[in-house]
Amino acid sequence: MVDVLASTAVTAIHNSEFESFAASTLFGQGWSVQFRALDTDSLITFIAGSTEMPEVLLISTDLFGISEEIIEKLRSQGIKVFLFCTSQEELSQYPGAHLQSKNSLDLINLIRGSLRSPMLRSQKVKSLKPHARVISVVGAHHSAGCTSLSINLASELSLLNRSVLLIDAHAYFPAVAVRLAQRGITQADSFHKISAHLSALEVTEENIAESLLLLEKALGEFDVIVIDNGVVPDLPETLSGRRWSGEILVWASTNADEMLVLSKSDYLSLESLRRLSKELSKNSIKPRLSFVHSHAIQGKKASAQEEGFLEIVMPLIPHRVLRFPMDSRSITSAENERLPLHESNEKTLLRKSVVDIAGELIR
Repeated sequence: MVDVLASTAVTAIHNSEFESFAASTLFGQGWSVQFRALDTDSLITFIAGSTEMPEVLLISTDLFGISEEIIEKLRSQGIKVFLFCTSQEELSQYPGAHLQSKNSLDLINLIRGSLRSPMLRSQKVKSLKPHARVISVVGAHHSAGCTSLSINLASELSLLNRSVLLIDAHAYFPAVAVRLAQRGITQADSFHKISAHLSALEVTEENIAESLLLLEKALGEFDVIVIDNGVVPDLPETLSGRRWSGEILVWASTNADEMLVLSKSDYLSLESLRRLSKELSKNSIKPRLSFVHSHAIQGKKASAQEEGFLEIVMPLIPHRVLRFPMDSRSITSAENERLPLHESNEKTLLRKSVVDIAGELIR
């Protein structure tokens, strides 16, 4: 197995309490804190002697000897600098500075994803006051049912007269356009209208920057945003923002209200769920966690499978535990007809389960 190198950071913060908080937060999220500078001289000496630059530098405006010239020099060396100040007055003196974060989630959200595309997050989007409820759907493994649930959940919510935006953020296996026989949903200059209350957008490597801007706009234009994030093979690496394919999950980790984690309950699927659950317990994200037992079966064997599933997810104290039953015939029929379940076969058990989930989410 190839070892994945931890993201690297350096702190140069005058206030010992905030420095300790920042360093422990980074360490707890899997970062390697290479050096903790006490003043500007020790920081410059460390950087000058390093063979590889740290990915991020957390520095305070009251660090002894610091100046704008030194900060710009550090940035010119390819280091992502996060500048922290202690008061609102200092914000006007240091463009791009931030007030000291008050909790771990605020700090890690500020850093997360900025390494790869800082320009995306620096652009301001004019939008209405954010009010959308954001639901992120992720899979612990392939074929967990993320796309099926996302499409049908978005469709059912739209039938309840909610304005819904469906995002296909399946980086390598996008399927919403194919499953709904839609064209043009990768054009990120606007949202693609599917029905009266349902719109969609497919995120690609080519339109990622525009898609992120549209998502910020969507927060003020839609009642619900459903994001099909697909399978998450390595949560810490994805949240580092190093690849375009993780950008929407990074956005969801700081903007979503709820994350639905899907998993089947066969042996291999449960091992994948166990790994993802462990990673979720160690990485701070904003959305509340709910777990969906997908391909759930009926009968005597169901209780044993349910027990294995619950054994893994309950220690995370989930917001909800839901069931998405096995019904391959209904799914295949809907896929062949390129329709959501409510149009393909509205009386199936699978469609009823989606209606129940939709009702849970808007309570």
